[in-house]
This record gives sequence, C-alpha cells and structure tokens, in this order.
Amino acid sequence: MASDRAKRLRRLARTLTDRFGLASHRHGVVEAEWSGSARAWTFAWTDGPTVAQVRAVCRETEPVASEGLRYARSLSQDAVALGAVRLTILSPTGRRPRVQPADVEALWRDRPFPGPRTERERALVYAVVHEVHAAHHRNSADAAEICELINQYGLAVFLRRCGAELSPAETLTAHYAASHAHPTWRHQLATMDPDALLRAVRDDPRASAALLDAALALLPGLPGLPAESAESAAAEDELRARRGRASPTA
Repeated sequence: MASDRAKRLRRLARTLTDRFGLASHRHGVVEAEWSGSARAWTFAWTDGPTVAQVRAVCRETEPVASEGLRYARSLSQDAVALGAVRLTILSPTGRRPRVQPADVEALWRDRPFPGPRTERERALVYAVVHEVHAAHHRNSADAAEICELINQYGLAVFLRRCGAELSPAETLTAHYAASHAHPTWRHQLATMDPDALLRAVRDDPRASAALLDAALALLPGLPGLPAESAESAAAEDELRARRGRASPTA
C-alpha cells in the first residue's frame, strides 16, 4: 500500500509539473519528498503556482493519495528581491519602510509565478541580488539578507547602479532630494512635489543642462503653473535662456 501511494504521488508530482508548465520553468519541477521522521509526504517547488492551486489539483486528481500531503512552496532569491522592492515602494510615505521576509511571503502567498512587470523592476532585482552575492562572496542570497540590504540602503542606489532611465521628475529628485530633506527618494523612489522641483532648479545657479532639460520637460504639467499663464511663459523663457549657458553635466 505504501509503495503504491509513493508511485501515485510521484506520478501526481509529474502531472502538476506538466499542468503548470514547470518543466520549462527555470526553478524546476514539483518534487515529491518523503520524511521518515515526520512520516509524511511533501510536495515542494519554487515560485510557480500557489499552494492553494496545487492543493486543488491534488484533491481533484488524487483525493485519496493526497490525503495528509504537505505543501512547501519556496521563493527564489529573485522573487524575494522583487517582493521587497515592491513592498518598499508601496510602503506609506512619511516613515522609513522596514520590509521583513514574512512580509514578502505574505505578498506572494496568493500570487502565482511572481515576476517583474517592467524592465525597471527586472533591473532593480538584478542589482539587489548581485549586491548580496558580492557582499557575501557567494552566488546565493537569503530572504533576510535581501530585506536587510534594501532596508539599510534604500532603492535609489540600486536604481543608479542598474542604469535605468529616469523620468524628468526622477532626474530632478535624484539631484535635489538630499539638499531638500526628501529621504523618501532614497528609500522608496518617491519623487518630490513638481512645484518644489521647479523652484529647486530656478533657485540653483549651477543647474546643469540636464537638470534644466528635465525642468523644461516637467513645466507643461505643473498643477500650480497653468501652461497658458504669463508666469509659465516667464519660467520657460528663463529656463531656456539658462539652458544655452549651462554645463552639460548634472
């Protein structure tokens, strides 16, 4: 009976692997593991489907053999880094975010196949994971190390390292955040208020061509400065005049 159940569970693991397309997934297949000490079978996999999804297929396909089966979905270092990045960005502004491994687990609990939505997310994840590898001189990173790195340094340093393209507001915030007491840029990539950014550029006699270009790009959408107003026209004229005299570097 025991060997028959083992065969059925291993067959079920292959069914799950095929059902969710895990054979081609870089983290591999669903593994059927027996623990002699716990006297229990466990299905283990990385990222991929949620526990609820796997449990539902097991109960539908092998209700008897899967009785008492345990499920262990682990998260890859990339999934942990992605979760930590998203949670940091989405944390309420006004206080320094502190993301913990349990927060990342909760984020992905009901979300299958965690993966970057954008190239920026992908680049941030790579930069964070690479930094942990370099700091510990190994090609692996655990959840606590990833979360602590982001908690300590914030995301702005990794955005610079990965070479992501910045919006005009991000370009200006990256330059002025420190001098304008705006730490949420460093930690969460939250930009400064557009009107504050324009004032910062106009008050900066050494603003480079890159900063003036960013301010000019930001100018038409400023809520406190209607595009057709005389004040807006004056600000644009001032910025363009300075742009012709400015150095190209930020």
